[in-house]
Amino acid sequence: MMKKIKIFILSLILHPTLFFLFRTNRWVVVGYDKFKDAIQSDSSIMLCSWHERFLYAVYFLKIYKIKNVSAVSSTHPDSQIMAHFLKRSTFSLIKGSSTRGWDNVIKKMIKTLQNPKSIVAITNDGPKGPPRIAKLGSYKIAIKSKSKIISISCSSTNFWTVSSWDKLRIPKPFGTIYIEFSDPMIIEDNNPSEASLLTGFLNQNLNHLDKQI
Repeated sequence: MMKKIKIFILSLILHPTLFFLFRTNRWVVVGYDKFKDAIQSDSSIMLCSWHERFLYAVYFLKIYKIKNVSAVSSTHPDSQIMAHFLKRSTFSLIKGSSTRGWDNVIKKMIKTLQNPKSIVAITNDGPKGPPRIAKLGSYKIAIKSKSKIISISCSSTNFWTVSSWDKLRIPKPFGTIYIEFSDPMIIEDNNPSEASLLTGFLNQNLNHLDKQI
């Protein structure tokens, strides 16, 4: 019980702090038309990012008031702080992880993505890494649900780095945040190296953005 109370209190502090940090930055968004076109199509979307940058993606979706977004949230105790924050961002949560109840998460993701208007935001390197290496499951789910895979790459001119496995980035105030959307990934069914293809796709887009800053 005490742990749950502590998590709840920390989440209350986190929300206004992140609001201040993200709101005091200037935003530069590239490729938003690609994302809007995908939203208006008759296919659901798997919006992909790496764990280290996912806070930027969450706040973009919040500030731009993107609807019908579900986020995969780990059941790990530390991740529950972020789960409280996501709830306040009006996201629907799909709870689970690759080590705890992943089968249930897969079923919920596929069911959600059956709605052509739905968006599932996912960190493809999972709740524990290794960083910037995609898990195979997300690629297979996109194929099964016939969803569009779109990369949201995020960076900023100034940031703090958390001493965690993913080196989570938190923007410092009064800088510039950059968001870039990719074209939908070309999905190759029955390819033996699907996870490698997704890893390469996400890293290529993020590396391209980082080089522009």
